[in-house]
Amino acid sequence: MPLKKLDEEEMRKVIALAEAMREKGQDKYKLAYALLYLLERNKLLEEVRKRAEYYVRFGMPEKELSNLRLALEKIHELDVDEVDDSSFFAKE
Repeated sequence: MPLKKLDEEEMRKVIALAEAMREKGQDKYKLAYALLYLLERNKLLEEVRKRAEYYVRFGMPEKELSNLRLALEKIHELDVDEVDDSSFFAKE
């Protein structure tokens, strides 16, 4: 079942709440962290989508291919396995 997109005001409130949960250490199950991570990832994926669409639509200039590669590299940088995750866990 498709989900309805939140409007901008609702999304701002949800993001602010997730950030506040993280700052206060009230993210025991990492829901706020997951939301913020997926939002960041979605931004990067949207950039890849735009660049890929432009590349496909307007041909194969080297600059467009380079831009697409850079956008893909940013996604790979986000997918890091080795990170200091001590702040991931809420203090109980």
